[in-house]
Amino acid sequence: MGSQLQSAEPDRLARLNELLREVAAHNEFQRARFDGLELRSLEDLRSIAPTCKHDMVVDQQRHPPFGTNLTYPLRRYRHLHQTSGTSGATLRILDTGEDWAWWRRCFAAVLSAAGVGETDLVALAHSFGPYVQFWASYEGLEEVGAIALALGGMSSLERLQTILDYGATALICTPTYALHLARVACQNDLGAALDSVQRIVCTGEPGASLPAVRDRIEELWNARCLDHAGLSEVGSYGYPCLEGGGLHVLEDEFIPEVLDPQTLEPVAAGTIGELVITAVGRRGFPAIRYRTGDIVEPHPGPCPAGHPGIWLPGGIVGRSDDMVVIRGMNVFPSAIEQCMRELGEHGEFRITFYTDPGAMDEVKLEVELAHPTEARAIQSRLRQRLGLRIRIVPLKQGTLLRTENKTRRVVDLRYGVPSPNLDERDGHRG
Repeated sequence: MGSQLQSAEPDRLARLNELLREVAAHNEFQRARFDGLELRSLEDLRSIAPTCKHDMVVDQQRHPPFGTNLTYPLRRYRHLHQTSGTSGATLRILDTGEDWAWWRRCFAAVLSAAGVGETDLVALAHSFGPYVQFWASYEGLEEVGAIALALGGMSSLERLQTILDYGATALICTPTYALHLARVACQNDLGAALDSVQRIVCTGEPGASLPAVRDRIEELWNARCLDHAGLSEVGSYGYPCLEGGGLHVLEDEFIPEVLDPQTLEPVAAGTIGELVITAVGRRGFPAIRYRTGDIVEPHPGPCPAGHPGIWLPGGIVGRSDDMVVIRGMNVFPSAIEQCMRELGEHGEFRITFYTDPGAMDEVKLEVELAHPTEARAIQSRLRQRLGLRIRIVPLKQGTLLRTENKTRRVVDLRYGVPSPNLDERDGHRG
């Protein structure tokens, strides 16, 4: 941890103890975890057992509709959001006015780190629904003084024309949708719509920290592609590293730990593990030693710019709940996506895990190809990179669904019940 963070540690410790005292006094869900606990150092956090989304979902099922992870009476809350529920039951999340102001400041810090400020006009390629990433983006832009250009309810062509008409200087969307918009622009002679955009801040998918995905977006848009990370139940915790790529954790507001997903013991720098986050500034719906499910690999040294705190050059490597073991090999969907992007231009793709009649677990990759003969090259690259033979199924262009939200690329049929989207985060990357 850098000297700046060491000097800030007493302040964070005081804030954390104040949070624990207030939450323990009024929050039924959290009270049993640390009632009466006073931390002498940040390391003492480890005496509190981690919690996760499943625990909160079960609590809400037992105490509908909002559960008991509420520190204040319901009348004090002002904002209601929910997770998508595509990889499990929906989690409902309430924020007080104070917590929402904190959310806004955290997202503003992400935008500032990405170079977005008061001279920017930022296109938001979202349909505004009950999910927090749309609203957090909008509020964060107001905090940094930028103009928000909401593109909800428009087709891709209408969005491109609006970006062109207004000369938007930045874009916030999923990495998949950034690639899709560029293709639509090329197909409809609207390449000029891409010219004014200087920065693309990606959300929703672990894509913008994958070198091949990031490079492809930057090539198509001639703009800087930046990642960030967050969860509805935690906040916007990860900001982009302009110099070294990947992410840093906003450690003034979040205390990060990287733990072994099985033992919940800390891992050494340079070793992958699950990111566990404590949100110091969130009181109404607290996240204390919250298992994000995000798999990261902290770098053993500082980033090239010497920013304090942990550096995650690969961003979010994967999800603890989407890692699949196939014939003894650990497989992350993000690793397959990285290989696909390295192979150049192709259409959308979908990954299916299934069990064959011989009771062996297998992987099928359906991919839109201009020429079916490209399938052999894809299979060869995946086998070389992953050490695994994957069945390739060529599809015609346009067969698979495109979406402005998180793209559903993974289906798990191994246990007889389809899981439509193991690769999707419940929350957002920001």
